[in-house]
Amino acid sequence: TFRPNNRITRAESTTMIYRLLKDSRKDAILTTSNSFPDVDGSKWYNKAVSSMENGGYVYGYPDGYFRGGNAITRAEFATMLVQFFGTNNATCNFSDVKATHWAYKYIATASSYGWVVGYEDGTFRPDQAITRAEAVTIINHILERGVCAESELGDFKNFDDNTNAGAWYYYEVIEAANDHLYEGHAPNENWTANEIPGYYYDVNKYERP
Repeated sequence: TFRPNNRITRAESTTMIYRLLKDSRKDAILTTSNSFPDVDGSKWYNKAVSSMENGGYVYGYPDGYFRGGNAITRAEFATMLVQFFGTNNATCNFSDVKATHWAYKYIATASSYGWVVGYEDGTFRPDQAITRAEAVTIINHILERGVCAESELGDFKNFDDNTNAGAWYYYEVIEAANDHLYEGHAPNENWTANEIPGYYYDVNKYERP
């Protein structure tokens, strides 16, 4: 199962983003040492969190702790991703994100690039825990990746709880779950090669965005 509406933790999201980095960038920031008193070598996410802090992509709370088991909020997730690109002078119109919000410039930047969108009521809900489906959708938007019903997919792997093609996240999850080569742009990629069950697909063989 994928469990699209489940929350993800700060440790899980940091590890997920770390794994998306090119190998050259991973090597440049690689470390197992960090400033967080609650992240040491016994934690499964130590390398990812330590390296991401070293790269300037993640920070702890005001008391210095990382709290990897905490659910990551929509504001925190947007902030972590924008750290890779830098903020711009954008403004945002979400009714619940005031200019005084600590993550305003990060949310505004992400919104200006089309990486994040609000809810139908015009809110962003920055302090709400982000779901797994929302997280992979944002990453797809950043990578300008996406398929839809008109795309040629061929064989692909899916999850037992991602079978409703009418769900807003259905194709986003498929996009994120499958290694593939493609032509075109989101949301109408045509896959030219995708993973074959039982065959090792070397994603490092191809250039990544």
